[in-house]
Parts: sequence; structure tokens; C-alpha cells
Amino acid sequence: MMGHKTVEPKLYMSFSLDAAVPVNHLVRRLAAVVDFDFVRGLVRRDYSHTGQPSVDPIVLFKLWLLGYLFNITSERRLCEEASLNLAWRWFVGYELDEPLPDHSVLSKARKRFGVRAYEKFFQHIVRLCESAGLVEGDVLFIDSTLSKANAAPQSLRSRALLAQKLPDTGRFLNELWVVNEDDLESNGSGGKRRRELGGKRTDSRRSAVNDFCVSPTDPDAQKVVRPGRPAVLGHKTHFLVDGGKANVITAVEVRPAGESDGQAVGRALDKHRLALNRGPRELVGDRGYGSQVAIQACVARDVQPLLGVRTPTNPHGGLDRSEFTYVAEGDLYICPEGKQLRRVGENYNRHQTMYKIAKGACRECPLKPQCAPGPTDRMISRRWDAGVVEEMQARLRSRRGRRLLKRRSTISEHINADAKEKHGMNKAQFRGRAKMQMQALLTATAINLKVLANRRPEAQSGIAATAAGLCSLLPCSALNARLRTSRWTRLVGRSDSRAFGRRPGSRRPR
Repeated sequence: MMGHKTVEPKLYMSFSLDAAVPVNHLVRRLAAVVDFDFVRGLVRRDYSHTGQPSVDPIVLFKLWLLGYLFNITSERRLCEEASLNLAWRWFVGYELDEPLPDHSVLSKARKRFGVRAYEKFFQHIVRLCESAGLVEGDVLFIDSTLSKANAAPQSLRSRALLAQKLPDTGRFLNELWVVNEDDLESNGSGGKRRRELGGKRTDSRRSAVNDFCVSPTDPDAQKVVRPGRPAVLGHKTHFLVDGGKANVITAVEVRPAGESDGQAVGRALDKHRLALNRGPRELVGDRGYGSQVAIQACVARDVQPLLGVRTPTNPHGGLDRSEFTYVAEGDLYICPEGKQLRRVGENYNRHQTMYKIAKGACRECPLKPQCAPGPTDRMISRRWDAGVVEEMQARLRSRRGRRLLKRRSTISEHINADAKEKHGMNKAQFRGRAKMQMQALLTATAINLKVLANRRPEAQSGIAATAAGLCSLLPCSALNARLRTSRWTRLVGRSDSRAFGRRPGSRRPR
């Protein structure tokens, strides 16, 4: 018999919101591992002691977390979804008959709190992960990802024109006509004097496009051109990831998109130390972080750098620098033909020392076409931190260094992909670098909370698990007798772990 469902509204009903949320739901696990009462202490100074009570700041931070956990980038849509989702209502503490806060409350609170509250919130979650045994803090991996700005590349305008605040069109044309008229009277021939109209540019420096152009929509965004991809306006986010099994993000730093990666190393390490009250032992990064600024930042903070370094090439061709031998005692280089290149000066802009061979010594050298193809003699530059770089390159060539670099690539790329595809980091939600920092902090917090909520006690394995299982099944006397007479116990008692798996009577491996 076919059933027929009749819809009749009920005047009274018994409903439990707590019973409607599944036991294994993510919000239940989050509520079990995190006590959000600390949020009130973070933002207490941003509220007055008088006036009408505001929306609980715990509710605001929970709503923000829900948006980044479930990849909802619109706060208007976030509040709509939270009012419909029973699990979300349970998480923020609103019953079915209670209206949720308006989306404008989130915008006003974000402006009131500032970046500081989000930094403190992120650091507290990192400490919770450390208390749960998820953070080792010895080896750190660093990598960056580019997020599109909330502005179009077509919005770029000249910085000089925006700074001058040009008048309206009619007034500008009148002033331009007066200037031209004065030039006609002074020249007599109708020519214009270049000096009064701007003159010839004397600055020969070639700056990047971001030095001349800016987006009025998002002045902090910078234009980035990547090979094979269209130009975009964006922000660059650096994630510092712990090298343990849980891969917890310990520091987040948002920098200009056109800036080199090494500029962010110092601040990222400082934020890691501020979150965990201790510094790392080693920092692992790719070649983008192998600049002098990054290496000096690591050395100044007593951190061992393991950063890939780009090998500089001779712009004029010739033999590589590795073909020359450096003699530390005399501070000189020896070329393949045995001639000396002595120190001639310093390049303070590039932090390098210059070495050059004696004048005319390369003319009769048989390696002149291969070593110095040009008309000048051979010159070599050496970085001021060359000793640290050479030691770091030796560690990179070791088995452990190659393993760490490979593991960094796997972990960092995985976290960057998750942040973009699952948590909305592909595009900036708001405008400005400060708001991008807030978005990156909440994204990293959401990723860490998922790790914390999914944590399970590690089950014992191997001999410990077998012994524990036997202890739970047998009494002590029977267990001791069984262990004394078993071949398994005789094998375990041996100090050589290679005894496992050998056949009886087989030769002992050497």
C-alpha cells in the first residue's frame, strides 16, 4: 500500500537541538577539544563597560571559523547557512527560535578587533596543539602561496597621477592652454620648453611595475607576472609548518606579492617563537628563500638554515666559480691555471667581495676563451656569508638534507592546496593587507583545528602491543611460563634485531 504524507503544522512540539547533531560531527569534536572562553579575554579591551550588551565575541569567532572550515567566503551567506544548519546553530549556541546576528555585525567586529586579536587567537590554538603533543618545534618548513586580490588588474593607475590629485577636465585643459601660450611667447617659433613640461627623464633606474602603478581599489595589492599565466594582482602568504607528523601551522605572514620570499623569514621565525616560547632548530625552504636576508635572519636567531641557493652564473660566460679554489688564509682565489685572484673591493649593494686577477695575466692564458671570453680579465664575487652558504650546501647534498627538502615540498604544497581549494585562500575575501592577514590567520586556524579535532590516541604496535595483549589474557604465572618456553621470547631477548624473520639454522647475516 502506497503511503501518503500529509503536512500539518504543529502548534506544540518537543525538539532537542543537541540530539539532532550527530555524535561524530566536526563541530562536536571542536567543542570537545577547545574551550572558547579565552576569546573574551582577547577582545575585552575593545568593549566598553557601559551600554547595551553586544553579541558574544565567542559567537563571532565561531561563525568566522565555520566560514573558513566549510569554505564560505561570503559573510552574508555564512549567516544564512548558520541559521539553517542545525549543527552550526548548536555550535554557536542559538536555539531554533533565536535569530542569528546580522552579517554586518561581523564586519564591524573585524574592524574593531584588528589583526592583534586574530594573532592571539591563532597562537592560542597553536599552543593547544602543542599541549596535545602535535607540535615538535625542531624542524620547520616554510613556503609561500599567492592569493588573488579583491581587485582587477585593469584598475592599476599611475602612482604619480593619483598623488597629484588632478583637477577636473575643464580646469586641467585651461591650465594646460595657459602653459602652452607662455611657451609660444617665450620661444617665438612655436616650440615648447621640455623643462617646464616635465623635461627629459634623468633617472635611468628600471623599476618594477609596482613602483609606478597602484590599484585604487586595493593599494596593498601588487601585480605579479608568472611564466605562462596572465598577470594578476595579489598578496603573498607565507606558512611556517612544523615538521612533526601532524604538520601544524605555527606562523603566518602576509607580504607584498612582488617581494622576494626571503624578506618574510625573520618575522615568521619571530612569530613562531612568540607562539611556542621557543625557537626552532632548523628551517627548511626552497631556492626562493635562499637569499642573504633569509640566511642572516636565521643566523641572527640561532636557527640552522637549510635553504636552497640559486647558483649565480657569470653574465659574460666562462668557467663557473666552482672551478676556482678559495684560500681562506690569504683571502684569495686560485684559478685552474694556478694564478691568484686577489681582493680588490666590496660591493655594498649586493653584500659581496670582489676578487680580480692581476692586470694582463689572462692575455696569454690558454683557458682565456673558456674562462673569460670578453676583453677584460676574470673577476669573481664572493658573498659575505659564503661560509654559512657553503656549509648549508654541504648539508643539502647529504642524505638527510635531500630527504628534508623532498618532505618539505610534499607537506607545504599539500597545505597550500588545501588552503586554496578547501578554505578560500585562492582569492582575498576583503581588501588591504591587514584584512588579508586576518583571512590567512583564520584559514591556518581552521586547518590546525581540523588536525586537533581528528587527533586519536596512537595505538601501541609491535612488541609492546603483543605483550599488552598477552598480559590482558593470561595470569602472571602462566604468562611468565609461556614466555620462558616460547621461541619468540628467545628471539626478543637477543640484542640483534636482525634475528627477527630468520629461519632456524640459517646463517647469521654479517
